[in-house]
Amino acid sequence: MNSFDLDDIHDLRVASRRFRATLELFYPFAPKDSKRELRKSVRKLTRMLGGLRNIDEALLFFRSRFDADGSAEFKLGNALLKLRLAELKRIKKALAAFDNRSLDRMVRAVIGELKENSIADRNSVSLPAYFSDVSLRLYLPIQRLLAVSTKPELRASRHLLRIAIKKWRYFFEIFAQILDRDYASHLGLLREYQTILGRMNDISEFGLLLGNLDLPKKEQEYARAALLKEDALLLQNLTELIERKPLTYTFLI
Repeated sequence: MNSFDLDDIHDLRVASRRFRATLELFYPFAPKDSKRELRKSVRKLTRMLGGLRNIDEALLFFRSRFDADGSAEFKLGNALLKLRLAELKRIKKALAAFDNRSLDRMVRAVIGELKENSIADRNSVSLPAYFSDVSLRLYLPIQRLLAVSTKPELRASRHLLRIAIKKWRYFFEIFAQILDRDYASHLGLLREYQTILGRMNDISEFGLLLGNLDLPKKEQEYARAALLKEDALLLQNLTELIERKPLTYTFLI
């Protein structure tokens, strides 16, 4: 709230996603009173920050393309900056109203209930067995989507694959800390996939931003051509990654 720096906004958004992943993992064991409100409030925070992050990333992307081309005018950049100011005002107001103290009390109440013995007593299942089941359920959509993700026309499948891989990666980051396991190499591979798929999602978001801006036809065409070129390159990178480093199921207790 002091600077609204691009990295700060991105880090806050990632932190909210990691918290949501942890909450979802332990959702069945959390007390009913707080968990629904926690889920709703933190999801709202994540979505609140998405628009500003997309604008900032779009500015970085298009500036690099226009500067490389030596374009004297950059009306797209000015339009995005105006859009950023409006989004910034909205987020400042929303963050000021975000009731973090109330959520803090809810989190502490949830943590108080998350003891390994009490979890096993209430649910007749050990944590390792539960984690194994969750891991398999998270991997199944990845297995299905990988087979079709390299077809150029199936953008929706790549979007779903990105989300599925992100969820599996967050699961392993949490699981590895709880049971003290080393999944560094596997997490590194998931990050490689997520980086490419995340960038492809960025390109799609940039296209949506362009559709809402009043720009000269020449500049609009140049920007869209840059997006198409980048998307094709990313699809090639994804295809090569799948061939070189196939993403197979991994889970070790």
